[in-house]
Amino acid sequence: MATLIVENGSIITSANTYVTIAEYTAYAEGFGVTVEDTNAFKVQLIKAAQYIASKESQLMGDMVERYQPLSYPRNNLTDLDNFSWQNNEIPTLVKNCQMSLALDIQAGEDLYNLSQSGAVGVKSEEVKGAVKVEYAIADSQRIARHSRSQSLLAALMVRGGLGVPLVMG
Repeated sequence: MATLIVENGSIITSANTYVTIAEYTAYAEGFGVTVEDTNAFKVQLIKAAQYIASKESQLMGDMVERYQPLSYPRNNLTDLDNFSWQNNEIPTLVKNCQMSLALDIQAGEDLYNLSQSGAVGVKSEEVKGAVKVEYAIADSQRIARHSRSQSLLAALMVRGGLGVPLVMG
């Protein structure tokens, strides 16, 4: 059974989420998603927070402490709307991003390998008694897609996560 330890901005030891199960349940219901198994919801939240942490080097601002369990809170954090966040606050955008990523997980999405479509792209060929080969087919390649959660995540990242800026001159 998963246990949620909510980060509230004070750098909680072993924190693994930014939101409570009640916040996530209400958020999910707002999108017409109901899940009876709250343990599954908890696991989705933990995985979503871990995914945000995987983007650490691209996130705006700096971690408050070297060994804090999650990527937030942060020092020197100003969001896209030019609002500054204190180093003991968790921005609403972070919470919404985590919950949106968790909904993607609920829908069966692999956050580390986003699908272009819902199609399963495996083709199988077999020569009886000799060999069987399975491989992915081109019409269902797994590529990054633009979703609500990916838009929210991009808003947390330096230059929207687009990498090094080009300098012309």
